[in-house]
Amino acid sequence: MNTLSFRDPLSKVYSEGNTVYRKLDNRSYNFFKILKEQDFFQEMIKKKKVQDFGFDEGNKFVMTHKYIKNFVASNEMSSYQLYLSGLHTLDLLIECLKNGYCIKDASSWNVVFFEGKPLFLDIGSFEEWDGNKVWFAYGQFVRHFIVPLIINKETAINTSFLFNNYFDGIDPFTAKKILGVKSFKSWKNLEFIYLPSLLERKKITKVYNQSQNKNNREINLAILIKIIKRLQEKIKSLEPKNESFWSDYTFTRDHYTKTDIEIKKNFFKKFIYDKNGCLLDIGCNTGEFLDLAKENKNILSHGIDFDEECINFTQKKLINSNINLSCINIANPPNSIGWINSETKAFLKKNKSYYDIVLFFGIMHHLLITNRIPLTEIFELLNNLTKNYVVFEFVNNEDKKFIELAGKNIYLYKYFDKDFFEKEIANYFIIDEKIFYKENNNRIIYILKKKN
Repeated sequence: MNTLSFRDPLSKVYSEGNTVYRKLDNRSYNFFKILKEQDFFQEMIKKKKVQDFGFDEGNKFVMTHKYIKNFVASNEMSSYQLYLSGLHTLDLLIECLKNGYCIKDASSWNVVFFEGKPLFLDIGSFEEWDGNKVWFAYGQFVRHFIVPLIINKETAINTSFLFNNYFDGIDPFTAKKILGVKSFKSWKNLEFIYLPSLLERKKITKVYNQSQNKNNREINLAILIKIIKRLQEKIKSLEPKNESFWSDYTFTRDHYTKTDIEIKKNFFKKFIYDKNGCLLDIGCNTGEFLDLAKENKNILSHGIDFDEECINFTQKKLINSNINLSCINIANPPNSIGWINSETKAFLKKNKSYYDIVLFFGIMHHLLITNRIPLTEIFELLNNLTKNYVVFEFVNNEDKKFIELAGKNIYLYKYFDKDFFEKEIANYFIIDEKIFYKENNNRIIYILKKKN
């Protein structure tokens, strides 16, 4: 078995094959059995707001879940996805409180994006509400959602970058160092960063023993829900905007004519029509081809792009399309992180030979020139990600954008033509088909089949 989580002292999580197992004690088993029978919880499962679960036939003290192979975690989310995850957590919390339950853990890692929408995975976080008017996970929620969104808003630092470096969220003292004078720029910054950073190092003891009046549950519930709704308003005021150059790219590009764009789209529609399995669009931009792929219900699509604002834009556009999106720079994808680098797998490791089709449109020359990645290394990457096809757009050294990117270093690529490309690719793929543009002779689309 592979350990997935060990942070909850009441339940350890493991995986084997296509099943995730969560060990329980007798009390926990009884609690979760009753929880699942509740109408409100059944409704949350039905609407895919929380992950479904059952119990192992051989051992009732083991909770089981279907293993989700390819979800988007905090270190791959854009700021808009993190924003939606925060709202999702608070929505679930309010629904739970109204029905006598609570969420004890407010980590952003509890929520993933799966099939394009937020899904709460950590069933072990649910517990009976004890009548307390304090939500003890409040500070954790602020570290995992409010503070990263404030930093993103003030600095444009990607939230995915923050979680790759701050696994447990960002405490106010660290946030204050990142923001500097911006930590008291607004009332929100003062409330969640500047003032807490001044108090952070004060010693606090026995918080869990502080006495509160739990006898009047109705009053405490009203107070607690009011606190949570106020937190909702705070996070709503941090909704990320999307004003990226790339979000407008589809409408302003000048290196394709309308005729050639139609050739590209029509080819892709024809290619994807009878395919099935999983598709990865590297450099998905505004989701133009993901939008076309969704017409085939047998295709599960995943788009990645380095530009966070572009992913924000596409997430808003495709929110109801069952398409996963990740803020990932393929030239520097996320590594395994967490305790002994085992809690969250590296993007390339978890997706090795996972995709049936990999789209690689309009990105080769960026990796080759901007990132100085050799062509053979690009082929190696694609070969590791796909188990069947790669749809590759080749751009030669006479292309307008190629010349623009290379600048005075264009002489370094004097060898880079179609013949060189086809010779190099023969070590990894078989050329299945070529699609030529009508008006741009410097680009060719190749359908490549992976060699066994």
